Amino acid sequence: MTQNRQLHDRQNAGEALSIAFELVATPALFAFFGWLIDGALGTRPIFTLALCLLTAVYAGWKALRTYSDRMDAYDRNLPSRRAESELENPND
Repeated sequence: MTQNRQLHDRQNAGEALSIAFELVATPALFAFFGWLIDGALGTRPIFTLALCLLTAVYAGWKALRTYSDRMDAYDRNLPSRRAESELENPND
């Protein structure tokens, strides 16, 4: 395996770990804040669940959006797509 390929694989693994951490840690952190709010107000599961679910949905949407954007960029850079683009716009 070439050194460039190894570097690319390590960067992708780091990005995947970052996304996984965001999907788990962010909702857990907001659930903790919700638990603190519930404790102060005496409304035990309401804020804990609401903040956790809201943050989990947002983190999932963000991960999906990032993945979709990366796949679109990858698709645009395929050699077959570049050739089609050059045929459609020869003056660009």
